[in-house]
Amino acid sequence: RPGHVELPGRVKLAEISGSDTFVHAETAAGDVVAQLPGVHRYTLDQHVRLYFDPAQTYAFGPDGALLAAPRQPAGAGEVA
Repeated sequence: RPGHVELPGRVKLAEISGSDTFVHAETAAGDVVAQLPGVHRYTLDQHVRLYFDPAQTYAFGPDGALLAAPRQPAGAGEVA
């Protein structure tokens, strides 16, 4: 899709959780966890190409601190 970024990597772990698959991959940008809709089967060290929308991505530093998160629409998270 336009605006999405391709990130090649190698699978370090793939876990199926309900109707989603979580892929833990080693990439040039660091370790990545991708949540994919559907059930997908991967093997350890399998080469993958992940595509993501930077505007919908969470990024964390080495200490676990949140570095970036998707922008929330105005009024989101407010309790009435």
